[in-house]
Amino acid sequence: MTKVIVRNLGFIALFLVSGPALSFASTGELADPSGALSVTLPAGTTSSPSYVVASSGLKGEAVFRGQVKQSSGDAVTFHRVPDLLDPSKSSAPFRPGMLATQKARATSTLDGNKSLSNLSLVFPGAAYLSPPKVYVDLPTEGNDSAVDYELAYVSSEVNASTGLVTGLTIEGFGKGYSNPPYIKIEGGRHFIRCAESDSPEEGKFYLIQSNTGDTVTLANPLGDDLSQVFKNESLIEIFEAWTIGSLFGYESTFLNEGNTSMADYVYLLKPPSQQNGTTSDYQPYFHDGTSWKEVGGSGADVSGNVIYPDESFMIARRGNTPLDILLSGTVLTQNTYFQIPEQGKRLLMNNPFGVDIMLSDLISSENIDDNVSNGKKWLSSPSQEVADNVEILNQGIWHTYWHDGTNKDVTLKAQVSARAGTGVAGSITQQDLSMESRAISAMSNPPAGSNIEVTSIGHGLRSGFVVRIEGARGRKTDDAKNQVDEDGNQTAPGDGLIIESAANGFYKIEKVTVDTFELKGKSGNCDFLSTGTAKWSTGRVGSGYSQDAFVSFIGGGGQGAMGIAQVQNGSISSIIITSPGSGYVKAPKVKVHSGGWRRLGAGKAPYNDILIPAGAGILLVRRHPSGVSSNLAIRNPIKLD
Repeated sequence: MTKVIVRNLGFIALFLVSGPALSFASTGELADPSGALSVTLPAGTTSSPSYVVASSGLKGEAVFRGQVKQSSGDAVTFHRVPDLLDPSKSSAPFRPGMLATQKARATSTLDGNKSLSNLSLVFPGAAYLSPPKVYVDLPTEGNDSAVDYELAYVSSEVNASTGLVTGLTIEGFGKGYSNPPYIKIEGGRHFIRCAESDSPEEGKFYLIQSNTGDTVTLANPLGDDLSQVFKNESLIEIFEAWTIGSLFGYESTFLNEGNTSMADYVYLLKPPSQQNGTTSDYQPYFHDGTSWKEVGGSGADVSGNVIYPDESFMIARRGNTPLDILLSGTVLTQNTYFQIPEQGKRLLMNNPFGVDIMLSDLISSENIDDNVSNGKKWLSSPSQEVADNVEILNQGIWHTYWHDGTNKDVTLKAQVSARAGTGVAGSITQQDLSMESRAISAMSNPPAGSNIEVTSIGHGLRSGFVVRIEGARGRKTDDAKNQVDEDGNQTAPGDGLIIESAANGFYKIEKVTVDTFELKGKSGNCDFLSTGTAKWSTGRVGSGYSQDAFVSFIGGGGQGAMGIAQVQNGSISSIIITSPGSGYVKAPKVKVHSGGWRRLGAGKAPYNDILIPAGAGILLVRRHPSGVSSNLAIRNPIKLD
């Protein structure tokens, strides 16, 4: 077996598609895929390839993080930043044009002294407005004494009228290179992403079309109001984009190279405007030994074609040996968005997170509607032939699901807290769950090193739960617990400055009695005011539920726990444990899923919800008669709501 390590700095999920279930026409057309989860491409042939579907996500860490100054139209402007050499002066955060180029590439050779001797410009790039910076890898031998270890330096030249890099000059030949160093030239295509964690737009990304020193102009195909996505002073991140070449290799690739009859193929789904609902919706690419080409195309180098973060691709393995692809990277931990297609179109995507999620996490109730006039939302219907469909590839079979409208009108999601399992072998019991809320009548003000004691008559809590304290206020005190004013001067009792209590927040509770409990690790900063609206809560019952909901448990070291949230008058009235699971040595996160998902072939009984494994294939089929392409938010299932 051939093994290839691809140092991918963005999360990539894979699933295997067996060759016999697919057909390859001589034109390179592709049939609908089927198969099982794997990270290996089995051996294939030109007539019966093996297939893998993958999603590249975002590439590596952000190259820029900053705050928006203002947005206007499709342009986003940023504050200037302190100059590195003279902090009293400000400078532009970007180099003009560098976020929207085709990156130039070069290779190096060494002389007998283990120093750079020559550079070859393999690809001159495109759209450069000024000479890019050139970075040379560190020497692999020697030490920091500069006697036998010295970093090489290279400069570049650009033809301003053509935007091409025309030359590279070695300014310092360096020492201590045992192998020709990698040469990285500044530039490339980039995406900008909203990174404001409190924003409903968190995770939305756009391709940068051009940039000046402080402004980026974005591709905005859906006509979004960018002033609402990138609000003034909001946090953003900029990432370099994956291209076919940067992901699979430019001058050479780990996949089979050659002509269209022998090379492995990489498929990208065509833009919706070019789809017709057949296998020709997928455009194949191949590497001819020098660069990437489009099957049936003009023969131009397409190595710079951008792969979007929410875009999947398919690899067709024609080689007669298996290929083990080891992909390393980081898992997406923020909320994100995906673009649903318009009526009659399809989108091939992956579970974007590195953990199993539920189908109701992927398409949540706020994104579902049974109103056919609302073309921006996912259409629900009791009929599979009317509703938008989700097809999930799992264990070699595509399963079709649709939403029947159950709990689509949830206006406030229920939240439930759990503690570590107290049942046999760490299983979850009814006593390990809580979604209560009560008023606080008193709160102590202990010195540092002691815990705040909360009084809430007949609270019903048990040790081990995490509670949220809200609305607690009091009169400010000093270290000696004397009330003080805003300047720290001691006052008479009852005259101290009214402030927010340090108790507000999330705390694990201990030393529980019938009417009191302590906040672990939290000391006081004020004398509590009982005239306020202070309360504690472990969850909420939600509103807008029409039927019972499915409950799952994530983390905590355990597995297997499940439950049903019973609904009364639109809210959750109780949680029934249907499977206690085991091994919950820590508190798991409890998820209440809206349900309503049905599976084709399962009869009229609702399937309720379905687990989507990390890396499982997902095909969105849009049947909505007035459906338009739009962005739907996906909330990371491991983040708190």
